[in-house]
Amino acid sequence: MSSDAVIITAAGSSKRWADKEKKEYADLDGRPVLCWTVQPFLETAPPLQIVITLPQKDIPKVQELLRILGDTTRIHFVAGGESRQESVRLGLEALQEQSPKIVLIHDGARPWVDRALIGRVLEGARRWGACIPVVDASEAPKRVGPSGLILQDLSRERFKLAQTPQGFLYDRILEAHRRGKDNPRLFIDDAEIYAAYWSGVFTIPGNRRNRKITFKEDLRSLLR
Repeated sequence: MSSDAVIITAAGSSKRWADKEKKEYADLDGRPVLCWTVQPFLETAPPLQIVITLPQKDIPKVQELLRILGDTTRIHFVAGGESRQESVRLGLEALQEQSPKIVLIHDGARPWVDRALIGRVLEGARRWGACIPVVDASEAPKRVGPSGLILQDLSRERFKLAQTPQGFLYDRILEAHRRGKDNPRLFIDDAEIYAAYWSGVFTIPGNRRNRKITFKEDLRSLLR
């Protein structure tokens, strides 16, 4: 068994999805989105330990949904918390007995991830301690005030868009999440939490295909 692991976050309420069912369960080319998300991590060699955070009530449903992937005995389910940050911490704590060397953290609604990117993030995390994939900003970024007025035009060349999976030394990201538990600061992602309590986070080129589904049009406009 690999000394590395992945936490796939699917415990959120999908408030912006505007449907009775969460986006992770939506149909994508004949399979639920979450099945596409999980499959590359099942196929990664050496095999990863896999934790999926979910609403407690959804665990039996997801166990059934994932049966189409074959042997899922390496997948463990953890009831999530009230926020993504809390859910990730609970997932990290569930891995304490296994104590992986590297842990990846990936969005459950990001189904176009591939094994090549997973491998590059694992390699980067082993090399630097923390590594995330990024892509160039394709639009012109603006800083906008509460009224909608543009306050500042920002240079597109100076900004990158972060993706997942994000990879970290397990012991360090677990400690960062525990220390951040009572911090009133709102962290955007796990890279920001790590950087708040440890050294910097390195980046590698991401993949534009590796998009996150947020709205219905995201699902309709992307073909596998």
